[in-house]
Amino acid sequence: MKKRLYYFDLIRVFLTMLVFYHHAAITFGASGGWYYISKETTSGLTQLLLSANMAVDQSYFMSLFFFISAYLMPRSYDSKGAKAFLLDRFNRLGIPLLIYTFALNSLLIYWIYGGWYETGFGPMWFVFTLLIFELSYACYRYILPKQFILRWKRLTAAHILYFILATGIIAFITRFYYPVGRNFIGLQLGFYPLYIGMYLLGIIAYRNQWLERLQVKKALPPFLIAMLCGIPSLLIMAGLFSTQTEKFMGGFNYMALFYALWEPVMCVGISYFLLAYGKAHYNRPMPTIQELSADSYAAYIIHPIILVGCTFASEQLPVSSPLMRMVLVCILGIPICFIFAKGFRQALGMVHVHI
Repeated sequence: MKKRLYYFDLIRVFLTMLVFYHHAAITFGASGGWYYISKETTSGLTQLLLSANMAVDQSYFMSLFFFISAYLMPRSYDSKGAKAFLLDRFNRLGIPLLIYTFALNSLLIYWIYGGWYETGFGPMWFVFTLLIFELSYACYRYILPKQFILRWKRLTAAHILYFILATGIIAFITRFYYPVGRNFIGLQLGFYPLYIGMYLLGIIAYRNQWLERLQVKKALPPFLIAMLCGIPSLLIMAGLFSTQTEKFMGGFNYMALFYALWEPVMCVGISYFLLAYGKAHYNRPMPTIQELSADSYAAYIIHPIILVGCTFASEQLPVSSPLMRMVLVCILGIPICFIFAKGFRQALGMVHVHI
């Protein structure tokens, strides 16, 4: 029986908080789409830096969610079997997805705009995608009972480079047709090559016991490349081409190619380091973090409602700076999310899912 990966709890809580912050930043002027944009937003250099920060977040936070989900999923399938696994996924993923898509999403839009009914995934696009990925894995296991396992015992610099080039080039090509910002049934397919790549990598990592051999010293070089080369290069490119940002989103041009390859560099560097550092320093029981981790799925589901409500409240305060209002919304909204999540989870008997 495998030991509990306690540091996964800490990473899950961190990523859930980051989701709230990410959407709060968009609310107050960073690039991206969200339910409600504040009446007063950041501008100029502040907006540019905030948008660059969102690009860094986007490069890894949802991909790392997919990696963690994939790493934990094969053990669940192996222990439950196909029927129990699928029933569990419907309960944990399918039911919350249906409730949000057809009820909470519509109520939130009605609250913001009034008289406007619209179904949609909203941030539950992640749960929808995860459901598709896990159903696909179940089908694969059913069709090939003697599953093919890629024997990939050691993760080398060459392997990392191949992964970056493969996901980056596929994303570059995908964005000819689905540039960043264009949705297909609520899904931004331009980001999916990296999501799929990280999900598959999570399965490979589990089967080959990669995380048991994680070392900070091996994770440090790609992390330093991401921090010392990736972030400055993005700021330089964004500054030089601030009037042509749409070209980064897709198309046959070197700015789109730069962005498509930049994302997996950042994703691998940051994700690898977070996993290795977490294993080295936080792989121990942490009761508070474990409690927050148990509430993180419910917090993820309800965070749009809390964020919009806190944004409305912030607009009534005598605070002139949109950036300061964003900080206040995060300071108040994130704890409120987890408090309400705990209450809902206890009231409904919700069991958290490993996202």
